[in-house]
Amino acid sequence: MPAKDVIPAYDALIRRASSPGRRDLKGIDIEDKLIAVIASSRLFLESLIRAPLVSKIVGKEYFMFVGNDGKKTSRAVNSALYLDTFDAGQLRCALSCQTDGLGSEVLTKIVYTAAISYCCAADLLKQGDQKTPGTFFEVLIGHIVAVALDVNPEQQIRVPTLDMDITIPTDYVFDLGPLKNRIHLPIKISTRERVVQVWAHQRVLDGMHGVARFKGILIAMAETNKQKETSVVEVCLPNQWIAYQMYIAQMFRVYYLDLPQQYLRLKDRYPFIQVKPFGDFYEEIAKIEGNDVL
Repeated sequence: MPAKDVIPAYDALIRRASSPGRRDLKGIDIEDKLIAVIASSRLFLESLIRAPLVSKIVGKEYFMFVGNDGKKTSRAVNSALYLDTFDAGQLRCALSCQTDGLGSEVLTKIVYTAAISYCCAADLLKQGDQKTPGTFFEVLIGHIVAVALDVNPEQQIRVPTLDMDITIPTDYVFDLGPLKNRIHLPIKISTRERVVQVWAHQRVLDGMHGVARFKGILIAMAETNKQKETSVVEVCLPNQWIAYQMYIAQMFRVYYLDLPQQYLRLKDRYPFIQVKPFGDFYEEIAKIEGNDVL
């Protein structure tokens, strides 16, 4: 039964990704271990039935996987983004950022399918697991960005003080080198009310190092929420985002795998938050590395 392979594959990935002294998030062995988790998760999910959900999101349809016991169910899956026939070669292209010939729409679907597969498997194989899906998503996206920038991230920064040398934990931070940008990369399966932390961390970085020294790039999966196991809604806070962008700090980009339309429209109203499908990240790597401000 392929279910037995999912958790060991995940554990091997996390041991390697967090190994002291050998942390190389952009390494080829991380790619191999990510693929092992994704492949075993998909094999497990292929053995399950799917149940449609009543979508209360205009223009989107969702389903969930149902466990073999007929009781456990997975989180909502976007039918238009989930790839039933999965090309392993294309997955390697997405993970290694060798994406010639693959457009933004296809890349978004590949990475969405990769991410949601483990999340759904964990929903069904573990009881009340709130942690490992988020950790897997962080490693998956962190690997792609590390490969794209050819830099491994840090997760703490030095805080300048008069009397002591201290560090504080942060989201992923990428240092591209002397006189070049730094990248602040929060990664969230969903944001909800916690999204203010993203702008707050950006404000701390701006206060310590100067505005625009760090480019803030939020990458999220979705804002879907299942209701009573039968329907799905999106929980979005666009007005709060506008306030945070105006009064706390400026995020350079926000990328989603399952992009809410309410957030997509923010690019057309002041302060013009650039919210895009994740596949666009691959096309904008040069902008992220460069001095572009929009």
